[in-house]
Amino acid sequence: MSPEAYTRRQVLVDRRFQLKYAVGLALGGASLCAAFGGAVWLALHQARETLGPESQATLQGTETTVLVLTAFMALVMGLVLSLVGLLVTHRVAGPMRVLRTQLRRLAEGVYPRWRPLRSHDELRDVFAEFHATVDALRRREHEEIGALESALAVGSESSGRATLAALAVAKRARLDGSDDG
Repeated sequence: MSPEAYTRRQVLVDRRFQLKYAVGLALGGASLCAAFGGAVWLALHQARETLGPESQATLQGTETTVLVLTAFMALVMGLVLSLVGLLVTHRVAGPMRVLRTQLRRLAEGVYPRWRPLRSHDELRDVFAEFHATVDALRRREHEEIGALESALAVGSESSGRATLAALAVAKRARLDGSDDG
């Protein structure tokens, strides 16, 4: 099995990002469940104090049951929401990992090959824009190579220099361009 095939099967692609949201969801869900259970317990406790002695014993057992069920439901809610958080963040963290790798390769001067995302991944529009940008860069490089090759093939020195000078001016304008946003 290749390392690339293995890394695509990892659930925790970006540990810090994914755990931050999974733990946040788990704590939020467990807290809501505990708050609701605490409110039910408090209502039962107050009702028990206003009733007669024969009903107090029954409600005391019910209070204990409510506390146990609240703790159990808070645990279940925390686990379920943490799993949901991991799965949802995986759909974002996976594509971001691929994008970071492709950006790193582009910075090294290697044009990355288009790689499709998994069917359930998010950020498809970002990937489409990135690949369109890479394709435009690749086309422009091919055009510049063609201009360089034609300048080299030209027998006249002044014509070749003019083509190279125009190419240098165009490249300089793109590098120094103020359109960074």
